Amino acid sequence: MKELDLFNFIERTTKAYEDRMPFLLRAEKILKECYQNMELTSDNSVVNIHTRVKKVDSLKEKLMRYKFYLYYDDGDEALNHIHDLIGIRIECRFIRNEAELYQRLFAYFLSGSNEYSQCIADPNNYLNLRMIQPQIQRNGFTIYRIDGFYLIDGVRINYELQIKSLVHRFWSEIEHEVVYKNPDFVTYDRFMKSMLEAVRDNLDVVDRQLEIIYDEISQESKNNQIGLDEAGFKRLATTSINELVKRKMKETVGFASDFKNNAATLAQYIYVKDFINKEDTKMEMVNFLEHLNLLSVSEIDYTLPIKLEHPYVGKDAFSSILGEYLQNVMNDDFEWHVFFVTLFVLGSDDKLYHFEQFIKIFKQLLIQPSWFESKFSQYGKGKAKWIRGYYEKALIEAIVEINSIEIIHESKMLRMMDVFHTLIENNELLYDSFAEHKSNLVNISKTLNHQIHRIFL
Repeated sequence: MKELDLFNFIERTTKAYEDRMPFLLRAEKILKECYQNMELTSDNSVVNIHTRVKKVDSLKEKLMRYKFYLYYDDGDEALNHIHDLIGIRIECRFIRNEAELYQRLFAYFLSGSNEYSQCIADPNNYLNLRMIQPQIQRNGFTIYRIDGFYLIDGVRINYELQIKSLVHRFWSEIEHEVVYKNPDFVTYDRFMKSMLEAVRDNLDVVDRQLEIIYDEISQESKNNQIGLDEAGFKRLATTSINELVKRKMKETVGFASDFKNNAATLAQYIYVKDFINKEDTKMEMVNFLEHLNLLSVSEIDYTLPIKLEHPYVGKDAFSSILGEYLQNVMNDDFEWHVFFVTLFVLGSDDKLYHFEQFIKIFKQLLIQPSWFESKFSQYGKGKAKWIRGYYEKALIEAIVEINSIEIIHESKMLRMMDVFHTLIENNELLYDSFAEHKSNLVNISKTLNHQIHRIFL
């Protein structure tokens, strides 16, 4: 075809499109009202319904890009084969809502023997619900995109219905405006493709975090509370850490183990270290979430050994025994290894600092110094300190004998704390003299050891 004929075809098609514009505008309004009247969700997951009529410049670009001039001579015939003269986008909050909304559409259309299903509320509205969904785009990602048409005064007006979550809409705009409409010549190579995939993966993490926050806010509003309390933050942090570890484990070792309880321990550690007694806890929480998002696109390798800056030496018997045990297992027991790799990437580059802080907080949670330091004061300051040290040492020796990562799980720690507190309270009342108490410590240690071990049976 000569160039002159090509542009004549585009001009004829554009003229036909402009003649059809009144029908398009009427159909757009009717279709928007039709989908707005559908009760597609019971949980307010639909944020908005957007519609648009294709602009003339966009039409010309599509005619050129898909070479309609090679297949059609008539402008009206060409328009009848463009599936998105009208675009409708149902916008939902989260990625999981996309599939839910798609399934709900079936309740509003009658499926027959034809390819297109007819709308129950408006017989002029047809939707092809036999198309496989979600569809695979050219970039490899999925989308819920459904062809439809509307009959208005006997004229068929094609439209395209899309269902998109907030992050998927944001991603589409990034890809369309930043990549495909970039005026500069840039080769779309493997590196760029990998980087864009990393951005997309990060948006999936953001979607999950937003969903957790939304659920938390919804729950808090029911309780007439404002903001994210301690329990809410721990749930958010636990879920985010667990999903991060699962994804990074699959990337580096090819499988993901159950990390929920360990993630809860890390969330508790972060809360105690970074949030208690801090003035601006909201800013700390934002910083933590930003750090998690950065980690989601960073390299975390669970196959490499952990190397502390130098060996840890505890300041007391409890810390020394626990520190020695943890240093021995962190590269030998894979569960402990994953835990400490994650602990260190959640913190700063100073591994030894976070190792020391973890032991310190573990001891604080288990023994509760403010309660323990007043015990056995009837023996005098020096003797009371000595006997408390003995109990601390007996407790941690019993714990490390368990030789399991379960010793740091919250449910086990609460039971160990209860056993320890009950033993101390009883013995403080039972033994009036230091000498008598001291003479029974070996048997007391055996009792404590037995009670601790029973927790893990």
